[in-house]
Amino acid sequence: MELDRQQLEEMYPTIFSLDFPFIGITLEPRFYGLFYAISVLIGSRVVLKEVHRRQIRMTNDEVTELNKKKTVLITGASAGIGRAFVDVWAEAGFNLVLTARREARLMEIASEVKADHDGIEVYILPMDLADPQAPSKIYQYCVDKGIHVDALVNNAGYGPRGKFEEISWDSHQDFIQVMVSAVVKLTHLFLPGMIRNNYGRIINLASIAPLIPSPVMAGLYSPVKIFQIKFSESIHGQYQDRGIYCSAVCPGLTHSEFHEAAGMHEVMNAPKWMWMEARTVAEQGFVAVMKGRGFIINGSLNKFFAILAKVIPKRVTRSIALYLSSRSY
Repeated sequence: MELDRQQLEEMYPTIFSLDFPFIGITLEPRFYGLFYAISVLIGSRVVLKEVHRRQIRMTNDEVTELNKKKTVLITGASAGIGRAFVDVWAEAGFNLVLTARREARLMEIASEVKADHDGIEVYILPMDLADPQAPSKIYQYCVDKGIHVDALVNNAGYGPRGKFEEISWDSHQDFIQVMVSAVVKLTHLFLPGMIRNNYGRIINLASIAPLIPSPVMAGLYSPVKIFQIKFSESIHGQYQDRGIYCSAVCPGLTHSEFHEAAGMHEVMNAPKWMWMEARTVAEQGFVAVMKGRGFIINGSLNKFFAILAKVIPKRVTRSIALYLSSRSY
């Protein structure tokens, strides 16, 4: 197979845009076919390593300046990890499109961000993602405002409480809409623009829940979270050679409104050493997606729990799940 430089640039624009010393006008045509084969096997890894090296060489001010014209859309931005993501992305120089159900809270956050970060544009859009039309409304809002979304943080979510058969179908349907359909549709709507620009960052806030014993009163929580992990893996694998990275971020117990809203009051009394701060989770998620890591578990303790759950017998993990359920609900 013989390929000219133009064909290679079309296939691997990210690689060529990095201006590697060995990819230039001196590259002889007889080596194009060999380069194509090598690129298929290791091209994406080379790209990630080179990007990471360049990021290390850049100062924080240079990174912020580079991101000034970029925009991130964050769902569920009014509290918890979503609120922490707002600060992290603003500090990196991104303009913000923030959506959540509570308009008053969004307005407060927009004022806080503008006061702390000169030059950052903040757009707020109150929206309930349980509405099947919400993703399309968010996309149309961005189109009407002339906003190009460079990064997407699918953070919105909640935890249902109760046994599967005791939860109404309407509640299940709303949960699937927020946690699955909205995540997929927002990605589907904004991904083409990222492809055109050869740049995109997508974070799907998953959870350690499907990787450890699952409480029996958690409804569909673990199933939808494993979907988010596999969906992230799929998008990352398909588009990373186009400069688009998608990361599934999997925190464990995190200080936020999540457990209180889910009625998991006993969990809130868990030892302090088991908890992470929302800010830490958001920072780790940001670093992961910028480095092109498709999957992370936040915190050493959570990684240990995930490994432990793989090696111990399932009958033991089932007993643990039953115990956790009796203590947590």
